[in-house]
Amino acid sequence: MKKIILLISLVLICNPPLKAQSENISTIDILGNEVSDIRSISKQVTPYVYKSSIDLGNLNVQEKKQAFINLMIPSILIAKKELEEERARVLEINSKANDSSLSDASYLNTLKKRYKCNSNSELLSRMRSHPTSIVLAQAAIESGWGTSRFYRQANNVFGVWSYRKDEPRIRASEDREGTSVYVKKYDSLPESIASYFKTLARGPYSEFRVQREKTKDVFTLTPHLIRYSELREVYVERVEEIIRYNQLEQYDSYELKVKY
Repeated sequence: MKKIILLISLVLICNPPLKAQSENISTIDILGNEVSDIRSISKQVTPYVYKSSIDLGNLNVQEKKQAFINLMIPSILIAKKELEEERARVLEINSKANDSSLSDASYLNTLKKRYKCNSNSELLSRMRSHPTSIVLAQAAIESGWGTSRFYRQANNVFGVWSYRKDEPRIRASEDREGTSVYVKKYDSLPESIASYFKTLARGPYSEFRVQREKTKDVFTLTPHLIRYSELREVYVERVEEIIRYNQLEQYDSYELKVKY
């Protein structure tokens, strides 16, 4: 028993639990919840973390859209950067071949459980991200451009459901077939974005994942989101329309200031 305890201790020392936020990103917390607290962005995006959702419902259409974009871009890029760094570590472990350590194996096993896969190659595929414009368009649809109750009360941009009683969540106003529905509650917007990437990594979007390994072309990828919504083709058309009408592809070149 002592040997087992010692072994577990060594693993935890060498490979501490996965962190939700990268140590390489010096974020700036925004604690306010007023529209005036929203920071503007440029192509080099400061990593602002909005801790409280900001209701955009009282703004006119153009103001609401721009405020929403300013809110979401830092969170999207933070989540993408953290995912990229975790993926880089998996690639590094793979390159070691038979020289990987016990802590490396533990790290990979933890990630495979998180992403519900068995092989390293499948794990790497699931840990990819995709163009920011697609994330923005889906976020706009799912949150009503930052006006939905789930967004306002739970920082839940995409209306991700909760199936566990022991996690922070809020109840939906409507039931499904007589059963109560809950959605997850997040501490910040980057957490909601990270959960969205995990949804696409683990859900029935295998063709989308295959295609994003081959291309970054937005309109080659969007048709493969057909299973994201019960609206199917109509949903894909809405995503594409929002990207085109609001010229969201311009934000695909925006980058995060990693060392702010």
